Amino acid sequence: MPGKNLLEWTIMIYLAGDNNLSSAGERDLEEMRQIGSTDDVNVLAEFDNAGNQGTRRFHIQKDGISEHIVELGETDSGDPAVLIDFVKWVKQNYPAKRYALVLWNHGSGWSPTEIDRIAHKIGTADYNVREASERSASPLGRLFFRTTMEKILALPTASERAICSDDGTGHSLDTIELGSVLHEIKDILGQKLDILGMDACLMSNIEVAYQVRNYAKFLVASEENEPNDGWPYDRFLERVAQDPSLNTIQLASFLVNDYIAFYEQNYPNKTVTQSALNLGRFQEILITLDKLAKTLADHMPQAKFWVWEAKNRTLANFYHLTLWDIGEFCDRIAMLDTNPAIQQAARDVTNVLENADEPFVVAEGSLGDKVAYCRGVTIYHPPKRATDGISPYYPELEFAKVGRWLKLLQAYHIA
Repeated sequence: MPGKNLLEWTIMIYLAGDNNLSSAGERDLEEMRQIGSTDDVNVLAEFDNAGNQGTRRFHIQKDGISEHIVELGETDSGDPAVLIDFVKWVKQNYPAKRYALVLWNHGSGWSPTEIDRIAHKIGTADYNVREASERSASPLGRLFFRTTMEKILALPTASERAICSDDGTGHSLDTIELGSVLHEIKDILGQKLDILGMDACLMSNIEVAYQVRNYAKFLVASEENEPNDGWPYDRFLERVAQDPSLNTIQLASFLVNDYIAFYEQNYPNKTVTQSALNLGRFQEILITLDKLAKTLADHMPQAKFWVWEAKNRTLANFYHLTLWDIGEFCDRIAMLDTNPAIQQAARDVTNVLENADEPFVVAEGSLGDKVAYCRGVTIYHPPKRATDGISPYYPELEFAKVGRWLKLLQAYHIA
């Protein structure tokens, strides 16, 4: 439990860099060293380098001076057990009153070579080397956990694995794994994470947020793919170093604003999004989303045309086509000539997202025309196509189990 001798913050950054992003990881470590740990803040990083250095743990210090380094040899940063071991080490050696954990993995992700290696290791059936390139170029290339990739590559046919590349299966399985890992991390720390940061792609998502709601207070993440530069860690750590007593909601908001400002100043032509979600506000968002889902489902099959028309009018088209921005979708639904009940249900969702006294989306920002109307969080809604549909793994998510959204998707796909 927090005590008077504990530092205010321990910030953990877990860099799964054993991929095409090792150089980006090295740059981010240098950004961290511009600030480093202080008398009030511990900054710890674990970096799985793609080179021959193996994995290292760092107690980050300003300019790298007297920096404590633990050599771990070669590890598998995609293995949940390796992440859990890092948190155990941090808790034992650097306890604090508040904890932030940032999971780092973005860019083009899993290389065909690594996917090919996993496929041969587990004996993937009906497999040829071309499939590795196809999976790497698909949304499966953005997976965080190796265990997710293994589950998909273990499917019995190439056609089943191809469907998983497009129907959101990878995102669902990664989300389930993330929830399991964070459950264990909460037990290790003896408290919720104050901030869970995802320096990764496509993770500001309602299903992800609900899966981790019991293990973190705030989620800071991007709706869209992240550029290779990821977070500006010097700005993040400078905020905490200057005012360690900053309350968590303020820090989460600064993380969003500083991220957008960094790209505006340095890469104004990039398309970026960033959001901070208050995971303690799920009761309200669930009630309004359930009302919208029920109202739309009750008006099927007519409502399928309204849903698709609303989607066609949205500007946000994310890399993963199964993820829709909730706020913009609801805005478009409310503007259509449907009926008053549907219009009001859509407005109620956007009110809880951002206009309430304690909004679910406490901060959000974007850069680029494509995401100009994004409102901070996506939801799963796979296109109605003959080749695929709802992922068979989506019903396993906690959000799908407790809410009405899955019933809406099912009604939409059979209408």
